[in-house]
Amino acid sequence: MNQLDVLLPVAALVTLVATAAIGIAGILARAATPATTTGPALAGASVDGRPATARLAVAGLTLGLGILTLTLVVRTIVTGHAPWSNLHEFSLAFAAALLGAFLVLARQPSSGALAPLAAILAAGILGVGLGLDSRVDPLVPALQQPVLLTVHVGSAVLAYAVAGVAVLAAFAELAQRAAGDRIAALPNAASARALGHRAVLVGFPILTLAIALGSVWANLAWRSYWSNDPKELAAAATWLVFGAYLHVAGRRDRWQRLAPWLIVLGFAGVLFTYVAAGLLIVGEHSYGRP
Repeated sequence: MNQLDVLLPVAALVTLVATAAIGIAGILARAATPATTTGPALAGASVDGRPATARLAVAGLTLGLGILTLTLVVRTIVTGHAPWSNLHEFSLAFAAALLGAFLVLARQPSSGALAPLAAILAAGILGVGLGLDSRVDPLVPALQQPVLLTVHVGSAVLAYAVAGVAVLAAFAELAQRAAGDRIAALPNAASARALGHRAVLVGFPILTLAIALGSVWANLAWRSYWSNDPKELAAAATWLVFGAYLHVAGRRDRWQRLAPWLIVLGFAGVLFTYVAAGLLIVGEHSYGRP
């Protein structure tokens, strides 16, 4: 178990770093290609409109997802419960869910250009997880609710992952807006906005479910539905930001331009909830500390 617990995540990290390198190399190659070059020879373009390096990057994400899924399955078998009872496990699940969410939501050929960025983000999350204690400890009393552990924390993992896809699209939209849609290595602003909006529409209900189930669990564990715990407050603030995005995104005035910035702010809330609340700030959720 100890060897697999180390080797599999490291293999996934190496895969993701290599994927990011291949994707970035493809972007640089396309940027250096003369504008007069056309046809399939352009940076190894394929029949589906995606460069060969983009297809390799997507394949790398798929391989990384497979390795991380195997890691989580092994850990589930060994621990006997869902593999996200501490921040090490949560990070591995977060990275795996991000890869899976990207592969499902970003299926359009133009979105494949974001695959190297997805690899970088997943590698960063995985790197955080590898830096945390991976030992298997008995569950603390607050976590001894197997159904809620699986569904509540699992839905939080998935909501965070979908928010990661949304923020990649938001960055692409902001970059294209600033450059007048002249960055060939990224999807155009309209495509990026569509991807980001689709991700938020999927992720917001999941985040709502995670918070609602967390409240039920809190009442079972601590006899209170809400205790103003740092993680609770951070999750609520993040939910409000994405709610504000849904309001702004549907407008047809100057406020609509705030939409991608609200996605960025919302994902910053996700990262704060994930790392700072419960790890750096002591509260009811500090059982996740290494």
